[in-house]
Amino acid sequence: MSPGDIVPLAFHESVVALSFVVAALGSYVALLAATRIRAAGREGAHMGYVAVAAFAMGGVGIWSMHFIGMQAQRLPFIVGYQAGWTALSLAVAVVFSGAAFWYVGRSAFTLGRCVAGGILAGLGVAGMHYLGMAAMRMPGTVSYVPGMVAASVVVAIVAATAALWLAFNIQNEWQRPIAALVMALAVCGMHYTAAAGGLVICIAPGEAASWTIGGASLPYVVFILSALALLAIRWQLHRTSTQYRAHLAARVDALIDNNGSSLASLPRRPGPP
Repeated sequence: MSPGDIVPLAFHESVVALSFVVAALGSYVALLAATRIRAAGREGAHMGYVAVAAFAMGGVGIWSMHFIGMQAQRLPFIVGYQAGWTALSLAVAVVFSGAAFWYVGRSAFTLGRCVAGGILAGLGVAGMHYLGMAAMRMPGTVSYVPGMVAASVVVAIVAATAALWLAFNIQNEWQRPIAALVMALAVCGMHYTAAAGGLVICIAPGEAASWTIGGASLPYVVFILSALALLAIRWQLHRTSTQYRAHLAARVDALIDNNGSSLASLPRRPGPP
């Protein structure tokens, strides 16, 4: 294509599907962690679960999905990503997601807290997306359609609010996979709405930027690393849950033993003659 041409919006369907899968996996693990946040909140020991949910949702479900989704777009040139901006986008996704989970989960769930947390998380999602776009290094420039940008921010806030509501209101195990699919649809919907609002215009090739990452293998590398990270997190959640149940069972046994000893030490009333 020649300088000044607008690249048609088209996607590799298989990579789009990959982006949806990683969003669903991240959402599922984040939902597991949110269940622990709600259960542990009474004892104030939930910050570790907040960190897990933040990384699973922000780092994998949103950030990894974004960079896989960007590679899904059909472009007539190789795209690289400047490392500093890419790292900043990851930090924004994780910190804002963690702040939203912490704010909603630190006390009794209410709709007002959910909406406030959704606004916080949604702005983080949108900020992460546009920071990730700023990290792009290619022989092209991006021109944004204001209406589509605004729509993407609204979708991000609505999606984040729905995600938080689902995270703290799941009652049954079978609901969690369904909720994870809903969350993945919301995250992907925000991303591809924003992608539709960014027109890629070809320019003359410039000098290669330093400290860039990218290439055709990027989405698959990100997917594999994200899947391994989620497996490790899932194992850790299972291990801590097992330890918590064992600790709780030990406390119940001790309480029963103490009550039994107290009852045995009470003086018996004399029976009828």
